[in-house]
Amino acid sequence: MKQTNVFSYQISPQTGMIQLTKIERLSSFENPNQKVNLKYLGWEEPYRGFELFYYALFINGIDQTEALFSTNRLECRLDENIQIEHPTRNFAFIPSLEPVLLDTSNFTKIPLKVLFRENGTNYSDQLKGSFFYADYHLTINSRSLILTNLATLETNKIKFPADAAIEWAYFKNPSQIQIIEAYSNKGFIYNVESKEIIYQKSIVDEMLYPNIFRWIYRRQQYNSNEIEMELLQKKDNAFVSTYFKVS
Repeated sequence: MKQTNVFSYQISPQTGMIQLTKIERLSSFENPNQKVNLKYLGWEEPYRGFELFYYALFINGIDQTEALFSTNRLECRLDENIQIEHPTRNFAFIPSLEPVLLDTSNFTKIPLKVLFRENGTNYSDQLKGSFFYADYHLTINSRSLILTNLATLETNKIKFPADAAIEWAYFKNPSQIQIIEAYSNKGFIYNVESKEIIYQKSIVDEMLYPNIFRWIYRRQQYNSNEIEMELLQKKDNAFVSTYFKVS
């Protein structure tokens, strides 16, 4: 398995803007593949305000936790932003403390952890989400991405500057990944082939949508270059939500 780490970048001129369509409600998407299941086992609070959640990994109805991870339970972070299973192929993403991509046909495990070393300290990037495309898996972290080729199992770890705060990332086309930042109105494009970052001015017109608090990822359909996002505006200690299709 070959791994490529990208530590440097170039800034190129701005490209086409993000396309937005206002929608009244979010769509409902379902994953047709039902081979993989993370069964909830319980939680504990080792100290006030710090909660740990535990799961068992079932594949085709069989508990494979001990066989694959040498433990009877996995500490996982599991939410709607994390796609566990490929809709049509034998791959699963396990969002444990040491995230892995798992080939469920032969139980090959590909580690998907990004480490930064800054100010003499190593730390793991925070997982934000996971999404399967037809031939790729995209791991989305707070300031990095991991692109895995499902045919070769080659991983490409893409690290961004310290001020990046990624909310979501998705393929605009086969060579460009659109990144949307959370607590801002900024987005930028990463070109997979040229390894360039292309910054854009804004996501939405702030004259039409002032007092932006943050963007929240909500939905993405399999094999699509379109996502659904929620825009939160804050005014007079109240929040206003607007939903968009973004492409």
